[in-house]
Amino acid sequence: MSQRTAVIVGAGQAGARTAAALRKQGWQDRILLLGAEEEPPYERPPLSKQVLTEDADPNAGGIYAPDWYADEAVELRVGCRVESLDPAARRLRLADGGVEGWDVLVLATGCEARRLSLPGAGLDGVVSLRTAADARALRSHLRPGADVVLIGGGFIGLEVAASARRRGCNATLLEMRPQLLERALPARLARYLAQRHRREGVDLRLGVGVAGFEGDGGVRAVRLSDGTRLPADLVVVGVGGLPNVGLARAAGLPCDNGIRVDGACRVAEDIYAVGDCACFDDSWSGRPVRLESWENAELAPQAAAKAILGGTERHGGVPWFWTDQYDLNLQLLGLKQPVAQEVLRGDPDSGSFCLLGLVEGRVTTAALVNAGRERRPLKRLIEARVALDPATLADIDRPLRDVVSAAT
Repeated sequence: MSQRTAVIVGAGQAGARTAAALRKQGWQDRILLLGAEEEPPYERPPLSKQVLTEDADPNAGGIYAPDWYADEAVELRVGCRVESLDPAARRLRLADGGVEGWDVLVLATGCEARRLSLPGAGLDGVVSLRTAADARALRSHLRPGADVVLIGGGFIGLEVAASARRRGCNATLLEMRPQLLERALPARLARYLAQRHRREGVDLRLGVGVAGFEGDGGVRAVRLSDGTRLPADLVVVGVGGLPNVGLARAAGLPCDNGIRVDGACRVAEDIYAVGDCACFDDSWSGRPVRLESWENAELAPQAAAKAILGGTERHGGVPWFWTDQYDLNLQLLGLKQPVAQEVLRGDPDSGSFCLLGLVEGRVTTAALVNAGRERRPLKRLIEARVALDPATLADIDRPLRDVVSAAT
C-alpha cells in the first residue's frame, strides 16, 4: 500500500497539535505541516503579556522542542504560504510555485486581526497584535513615558494596556461600546475590571468613537468622533479577529462565520478544519460555534485526528477562556447569554470571587476572578444542568466540590 499524506495548512497551536494527535493516535504515514510565518509553532497568549513586559522570546513558548518534528517525522515548513487549494485533484499550490498533493487535508489557518478603515490607519505606529513579529515590533515602542492609545476594550486591548502600564507608558484605552468586553462579561464584572484599569492609571474611555489618525509618516495623534485629539506615539488596534477563510472559500468549501465543519471537524470528505478558523457543530450547545481560545486549539485537533482515523467522537463542551491583567486572573466558563439571576460567591474587595449566571436555578455561566481552584467544580456543575439553591452557591463556607458531589 502506498504511503498516504496528511497536509496541515497552518503551523500555529492548532496545526501543531493536529500533527501530534495524528501521530499519537496511530497515523503512520507522511505528515506535512505548512506555516506562513517564519516562526516554528508557538502559543499566542504570552504575546500580549510576558513577551511585552519581560522581553521574553516568543519562541520560548514553542509548542514543541525544535527536534520534536524530526523525531516524530513531521515535515515542518515555515515561511511557506499556500496560494490555492484544488479539492477535486487533492492538490494545493504554494506561493513559490510548488505543488503538494494530499490524501487528508486539515485547515488550521487561524484568524487575522481586524483592520480599521479610517483616515491615517496606514501610518507607521498604528499596529495590531497577532503574531510573534507583531509582538517584537510592539515591544520596541513600549518605552517609559510613551503615549500609547489602545483601540478596543476586548482581551487584547486590555492585556496590552496592562503591559504598557507595567512598562511605564501612558495608556489610554478607547471602547465604542458602553462597557468592556460586552460580548463576554456580565456588566457587574465589566465595571469591576474597568475600575481596576483606572486604578492602575489607564485613561479608560467608554462609548467613544474614533474618526482617524494624524501624523506625518508616523502616527502622532488619534482624533475622536467628537473632535478630541489625543497624543499618540503608538496606537494598538484590538477590535477583534476575522477567520482566515480565503483559501477555503476560493476552493468552494462552505464558509459561514468561519469554515463550516460538522461535530467531528469535517468540512468534506477527507478535509477538516480546526481552531480559530472553524465554525463547528458544538456537541454541548447544539448549535454552530466558532471559538477563538487556547482550549479550542488544544481540543479540536484531538477530535479531528480521531475522525481521520475512523473514530466518531464529537467535538464540543463547556467553553473556557482566560486572561491575565496585572495580578488579576480572570477565567470564564460558558458563553455569555441572558440569565435569570446572578450569584456572587466571595467578596470582590478581597480580590478573589466568582460571579455565576443562573437560568431556572441551573448554573449556565461562571466568571472566576483569582479563583482558579473553583474552575473544575463549576465546570462540572454547568455540565450537570441541575437546579441548585442560590444561597448554597453563594456560601463560601461550603466547598464547591461538596456542592457538586451532593448535586450529582
